[in-house]
Amino acid sequence: MYVSHETFEDADRHAYALSGWDQRYDQVGAGAFHSTVKQVSADGVQVFQESASVRVVQRGRLPPGRATFGLVLGSGAPLSFQGVKIDQSALIFSGGAGEFLLHSPPDMSLLGIAIDSGLLATIADAQGFDLPGDAHAQQVLAIPAAVGARMGRRIVGAVEAVLASPTEHAGPEAEHRFANAVAESLLELLTLHVPDREDRLTHACRSEIVKRSHELVLSQPEQPVSIMDLCATLRVSRRTIQNSFQSVTQMNPIAYLRGVRLAQVRRLLTTTSQRDVPVREAAMRWGFWNLGHFASDYRNHFGELPSQTLRAR
Repeated sequence: MYVSHETFEDADRHAYALSGWDQRYDQVGAGAFHSTVKQVSADGVQVFQESASVRVVQRGRLPPGRATFGLVLGSGAPLSFQGVKIDQSALIFSGGAGEFLLHSPPDMSLLGIAIDSGLLATIADAQGFDLPGDAHAQQVLAIPAAVGARMGRRIVGAVEAVLASPTEHAGPEAEHRFANAVAESLLELLTLHVPDREDRLTHACRSEIVKRSHELVLSQPEQPVSIMDLCATLRVSRRTIQNSFQSVTQMNPIAYLRGVRLAQVRRLLTTTSQRDVPVREAAMRWGFWNLGHFASDYRNHFGELPSQTLRAR
């Protein structure tokens, strides 16, 4: 995993800081240049958040072998990408190795993502939709501004979590969780434009999907199962997963699967002593690595903190 957080007072130094990008930044606006680049690369996914104080022209070539995405987090005026006006209701989506030209205004904040093209195709297939052959030619996609903002906050949150404690996010499992979180957010945006494969499942089939999802969570306690993991393992689309859980449990899959893991933690707490299995260890055995979030989830689910649960003697 590559992690960095840097500030710059020169546009060229800013451009060179983005790993794997062949590009140059020309400062065309007047004023002292101040910028920030935060970036994380893990498991075939690179995410960077960049901001700059003055108007800049970015030009170069997109990374080869990758699909690239861009979301405007904020700016003093619209951006221009390949001659198309870009604001917070647009998603930049382009294939690798092509030339690009981006005009960014003062006080811009942009989220960039580069994901291995093969990985994206695998994820899309697992999610149950086919990327059209000309998908990479659709360089600007209209999206609801609120949805884009929500996805942007989610991805930025994942980056900030890594920056805050990089050692806790080191290792293959942590990198996989990070890549999954980013990819799932992108797929939510792409599904606004790519039609889902037809879903005509009976209630029995939907029940089987929920059953197998439940069993998958129990089979790998220390590794939380994501929606993308379910799609890949069960070979069904994200929409099919969501519809199946809604039909059978009247819950969204994330809440249901979190509830399954919380139930296992509670069972472990009530059948062991604090001396034998501390709360922290019980939580981590079932994939709850952030103890603050775990305690909040546990209290919301059971009406008491884990420390208040009656333990075995």
